[in-house]
Order: sequence, then C-alpha cells, then structure tokens
Amino acid sequence: MNISNKATRIRLADFSSVPMRTFHMTWFAFFLCFFGWFGMAPLMPVIRSEFHLTKAQIGNLTIASVAITVLVRLLIGWLCDRIGPRRAYTWLLMLGSLPDVRGARA
Repeated sequence: MNISNKATRIRLADFSSVPMRTFHMTWFAFFLCFFGWFGMAPLMPVIRSEFHLTKAQIGNLTIASVAITVLVRLLIGWLCDRIGPRRAYTWLLMLGSLPDVRGARA
C-alpha cells in the first residue's frame, strides 16, 4: 500500500530526504543528552571534591534529579501536544545550554 507523503522504505544512508535527516539529528541529539546525563557518574569523585559534598548530599541530589524527571516529562509531554515535538525539543535544548552565571562573580 502506497500512501502519499509517507515513508515506504527506510534508507538510513539517504540524507537528502527530510525524514531521514530528522531521524539522524534526533538520535544524535538524544545520544548527546544521554551521554551528558550519565556522564555524571564517572565524574562524581571530581564533582564531590570540587563542591565539597557529603555522601548524604550526593544521595539527595540523585533522588531529586530522578524525581524531577517525572514532572519534567509531564511538562514536555504537554508542550509536545501544544507546540509540537520539534519546537519543544529545540527549546528544551536551548534552555539547557544556557550557562549558570550565578557563580561567575569573582
């Protein structure tokens, strides 16, 4: 069955079509987010010493980061319904890329 404007084949090496470019940009962006999130675990000794954190504080940060994802997923789901997944994801990545300038005072 051939439906107009719908993919009938998956050609992973085809970067000329919009769906395949979108697919590749999406999995790469997801990989970067995943790598950044789970890259914290191997760096935890450095983070702990740099910020002088106790084991209890690290445990609280871990619990808080997992718990907040529930709320954020609800918000992102609502945004995807309202403005679309591409715009919601783009704004989420742009917001996450902003540096924290509170500690930049010398």
